[in-house]
Amino acid sequence: MEYNKIYKPKKFDRFTVVPNVIFRHKGISAAATGLYCWLFSHEAKTEMTVQFICGHFKDGKDAINSRLKELIKSGFLVRKEIRNGGKFAGYNYHLSDKPKKAKATVTGKTVTGKTVAVFTAAVNPQQSNTKYTNYTNKEILKKEIPTKSKTPIYNETILKAFPHFVALFPIQYKPKTENQKNKWLECLDKLQRLDGYELRDIYNVAKNLRNDEFWQKNFLTILKFRNTDKNGIKYIDRFMVQHKATQKPIGYQKIKGLNEFFVYTSAANGKKEIGAKTKGGDLFEFQIRNLMMTNEFQELKKYVLNGNS
Repeated sequence: MEYNKIYKPKKFDRFTVVPNVIFRHKGISAAATGLYCWLFSHEAKTEMTVQFICGHFKDGKDAINSRLKELIKSGFLVRKEIRNGGKFAGYNYHLSDKPKKAKATVTGKTVTGKTVAVFTAAVNPQQSNTKYTNYTNKEILKKEIPTKSKTPIYNETILKAFPHFVALFPIQYKPKTENQKNKWLECLDKLQRLDGYELRDIYNVAKNLRNDEFWQKNFLTILKFRNTDKNGIKYIDRFMVQHKATQKPIGYQKIKGLNEFFVYTSAANGKKEIGAKTKGGDLFEFQIRNLMMTNEFQELKKYVLNGNS
């Protein structure tokens, strides 16, 4: 199932045919009218996302969202609920040449023969346009598109991770109100979706900070991750660089009873190889290779040869 895409009707493929009704509709801005026309100028096979729109025009994302909101309010975009395996996945918005009142645009009905799939409000959906896989329209859903629920929808991974993050902090700093909890959830969502970090890595960084003598007095909320320091650098970027610099390769976990690594010269080819002293005896490179995948071994060897242990 595809999300976050805009389709032009195939019958208009050879021409940029735009319904005249958009030009006769009163109370809509010239910018929204232009965007509506622009959507019709692409071939049906063109994969378009909201990010794709932002990448074409010099207008910012907020301005584009405002124009989309206008089209929704005037009825030129109609919302349709999407289900995946019987479960609610989000919404698609369909271009229509029969404008309706704003209330009619949220009924979920599709205008037969005149619809074009637009964008979904599903959280972190898999997009076919891989160039923009880090972008979703959940943020637009919360801020721009009318919805029956005031509570944003977050994916299952974030909801499961949330209590583990909360448990890192003393009770006086834990989020208590619904508003505070939503701010934490939104922060985790943006750290994963916009900043591109894995929740597991974010959690490990947060855990290390809470165990640090200095940061346990200065890192009192995960919201700090998306704040910036005096140099304009996000704390999450700053902390993640430090974390990755000290993080040991996964190959460490594959060697049981490890005490330390050592480097020796191969008698066969004269090249440097790595060995490991363990509780069960010494392991040489060919033995270590068999304990892990090739990429894990290469990462581990590079780490050891660089003087780490």
